[in-house]
Amino acid sequence: MKQRFFNRDILILLASFLFSRIILSLFNVNMNYDSINVYWQYLSLDSLQHDLLKGVWYNHTQPPIFNLFLGGILKLFGSYAALAFPLIFKLITIINVLLLYKCLKLLVCYSKIPLIISLLYVLSPATMILENELFYTTFITMLLLTSSYFLIQFTRRNNYWFAIGFLLPLAFACLTRGMYNIGWLVVIALVSIFYFRKTAFRTLTVVSVCCIVLATSWYVKNYVIFEKFTTSTWLGMNLARNVFHDHDVKDSSKIESIEPFSQISVYRPFITGVLEKRYAGLNDAELLKEFKNGKHVNLNHISYIEVSQKYAEASKAQIKRNPAAYLRNVLQSVVIFFAPATRYPFAEIQSQKIKYYDIAYSFNLNHFAKGKEERRWAMVLSSMPKIIMYVITFGLILTGIKRRKYVSALNLFILLTFAYIFFISSCVEHYENMRFRFEIEPLFLLLLSQVLDQNLKKGKGKMPDNSNENF
Repeated sequence: MKQRFFNRDILILLASFLFSRIILSLFNVNMNYDSINVYWQYLSLDSLQHDLLKGVWYNHTQPPIFNLFLGGILKLFGSYAALAFPLIFKLITIINVLLLYKCLKLLVCYSKIPLIISLLYVLSPATMILENELFYTTFITMLLLTSSYFLIQFTRRNNYWFAIGFLLPLAFACLTRGMYNIGWLVVIALVSIFYFRKTAFRTLTVVSVCCIVLATSWYVKNYVIFEKFTTSTWLGMNLARNVFHDHDVKDSSKIESIEPFSQISVYRPFITGVLEKRYAGLNDAELLKEFKNGKHVNLNHISYIEVSQKYAEASKAQIKRNPAAYLRNVLQSVVIFFAPATRYPFAEIQSQKIKYYDIAYSFNLNHFAKGKEERRWAMVLSSMPKIIMYVITFGLILTGIKRRKYVSALNLFILLTFAYIFFISSCVEHYENMRFRFEIEPLFLLLLSQVLDQNLKKGKGKMPDNSNENF
């Protein structure tokens, strides 16, 4: 019998979302619309509103999709954009919850697991707070869950539409955020082609090539215009934040003595200025101005290409000189990866408004910490529940794969994506990768649900012939 879309579980999820967000508004947890003026990743407001395509085309720091999304909303809603953005981001959360629920219904046998796990996600303090940040966190989650849903469907019925639904969102992720680079997409595509080589080799090859070409086009554009085969020229500055964390450099003749992502005038002694002359006249509002939207630093300035390159060189030299110090910072980043997402710097002010709920739900002990050392210990202790949960879940998944000598396409995709994000964020980023984990946490919930489902069946001595052996 065909299942109705609006069943009782979905009505419960929608009611829970509505009720919780009404309560949340009473605690004054609302979107800070000024982020569109402040955040480094965004074009100036003038470019977003009046010169969007030119601004995006000459942007060397960010892939195009999210700036196109912001500019599109501004153009569509005009003076009502400040009201439209919170509603759109709440709609994205609803889509994520429904996608998670539908994936779980396809994966597990026990009927209560999809509702319980989906409720855990929709009522998470991190979900509530990050949907109120004008940023791409929940947008990326939507792309990954869409891809997961269509991969499950593709496993059941190989056709071009399901293959497109699986791979196109991954190409969009590469065109939304620099961390999801072309290498990750190529690996996922090649592994998928090999996995389905007997049943859908041609289908996946055709779709993979098209999606890879689409994602690579922006790399080629940046290489032709800026001589950098990347979607973000900030990698050197990102790496320096991790390499030089807790390692203050006093020698002002070295670029690493300056905090990465400082305003461009601070770097004048270290840059030649040749890029400013070369690119003058192309898009001066974005490439030559030190500030945007009044007083906010414009990190799209063309000279940040040179700055980032020098930070990359200094970082590599420091790693060679003192690899142990860098590994200690990587270990700190590993711990931070598992910290409550409400520890994310731009979420902390909002989390204070619901701190008792956050403590109870997320075990966020940072609310009790005062001073640097206390905050560090709070970070470590707050990370423990997630670390234990992840280790057990991934351990059981991998044990099941080894025992059966089989891994489902979905779980292989999730394992590869988690390994990639965990490695990149731990090695390159510092103090933001708890947010990176959270945007892929629904994928972890898909694994956790399968583990729970299998163990519940074993506990009741019930392993039906048609059970989903998805490991």
